[in-house]
Amino acid sequence: MGPERHEEYLEDFGPVRLRTTFRRQGGRLGDWGVQLEWYDPEERAWVWVARYDTAGGRPHRDRNRIAAHEPVPLPQDPAQALKAAQMDLRTRLEEYIEAYRAAKAQGRQGW
Repeated sequence: MGPERHEEYLEDFGPVRLRTTFRRQGGRLGDWGVQLEWYDPEERAWVWVARYDTAGGRPHRDRNRIAAHEPVPLPQDPAQALKAAQMDLRTRLEEYIEAYRAAKAQGRQGW
């Protein structure tokens, strides 16, 4: 099969970035995660806002201060599921950031 490789890519959009990590064994995609990060000026730090990953064996979405392990309909193929998760975070980034900011303003704690 070949050696296992861990890879990470960062797409930078100014105060927003998308971090993609995955494990590959030979030509097969293994565990993966894609995370929307936002530079919070109040915190003076990057915070994760929403992410998709395969922790626990099934692809799911987590939203900081809002919900953990939300079930989401993603393709069965791991590569297609990763692409769908990336597209969702790119196209809905403002929505996810605003929801995070609202939850933070309400005093909800992150994890």
